[in-house]
Amino acid sequence: MMPTAWAFLDPRGMGITLSLSAALLALVLLITHRALGRRLPGMQPAAFGLLLASAGFALNMLQSWLLPVMGLVLAVVCMVSGVALVLGGTRQLRGLPVRPGPLAASCLASLAIALWFGVWMPDARWRIGLLSLLLAALALLLARTAWDEARPQLRAGMRLMALLGMVFAVLMGLRGVAAALGQIETTVTPTLVNAASVLAAGMSLIGGVVGLVLVLSGDLLALVEQQRTHDPLTGLLNRQGLRHWVASQSAEEPVVLGMVDLDHFKQINDLHGHGIGDQVIRHLARLLQACGSEHCRAARLGGEEFVVVALGSGRGPDLRQMLERLRQQFADTAPQPGATLSAGLALGSVGEFEATLREADAALYRAKQAGRNRVEAAFSAI
Repeated sequence: MMPTAWAFLDPRGMGITLSLSAALLALVLLITHRALGRRLPGMQPAAFGLLLASAGFALNMLQSWLLPVMGLVLAVVCMVSGVALVLGGTRQLRGLPVRPGPLAASCLASLAIALWFGVWMPDARWRIGLLSLLLAALALLLARTAWDEARPQLRAGMRLMALLGMVFAVLMGLRGVAAALGQIETTVTPTLVNAASVLAAGMSLIGGVVGLVLVLSGDLLALVEQQRTHDPLTGLLNRQGLRHWVASQSAEEPVVLGMVDLDHFKQINDLHGHGIGDQVIRHLARLLQACGSEHCRAARLGGEEFVVVALGSGRGPDLRQMLERLRQQFADTAPQPGATLSAGLALGSVGEFEATLREADAALYRAKQAGRNRVEAAFSAI
């Protein structure tokens, strides 16, 4: 009689290999996340949870060679606690509140099941069935939490974790049903259900690490893009980010530009230090951020020079009033008493952005020449 195909799939060998691989990857992820300054809240508990679950999985594969307390009870607690930590970490990554009560309850339940049905009143059918259903429930919660991620930079990694969590939950559910029907007596017996369960668990652990790596890399790529298009001191768009936003608009779209420049900024730096100068720049940036909307952007072009860009026809008078309010508000609230600003206004179109920028700069120059602390408009401005 020919042996069944899964008889060649040794659950113990597969489980040990997959769990050690997942543990090593999780450890590397923990070290990498720490080296990157622990940017993402929730990444550390999630990665540690995968490491803990991998250790428990390996102990479970070795339970026949170890004392029951270590090979069974410790293995079960490590696996369930690890999955609970991954769930809690995923909620943190999503910005959701972590509920430690239910997670701790699941860990205590796994400990009670392992002790009662594994040590005091051994019953493999109840032990495997209940623990499989508990792991399936945690995996379903994890899949649901990860799937709802809306941030583009984190979505790919979260969706991978959600899909693997769903597959793992289904197989654990089937394993629980098989145990209830008396089809499973040990975890390492070469059967189709055991082989599939071990393979699914091991690949889910490895896939979970890969998912977290995608989350971390997505966050780093978003950070690089942020640094490429935004000014690090103020958080406003920089010149490149502004040009990218303008280029995404229709060339025929009317545009109003307001060039803003701090008066005598070099003297502030020379007399009071660059720290005070940075405070003045950040204060002006906070005031400029109030104009930010779908059709209006503020940017720092460099040094003490800023620009406000408003799209749409008839925006000239509105932007001039806004610049006048900005000038007065800045003079009243600047960190350095006596600090003022000047502004120049110009009208044009998106297709003539650079020419309009030069007109606004010329108007700004006239404001400086006229005594500073004022707003001047180009001849084409309304």
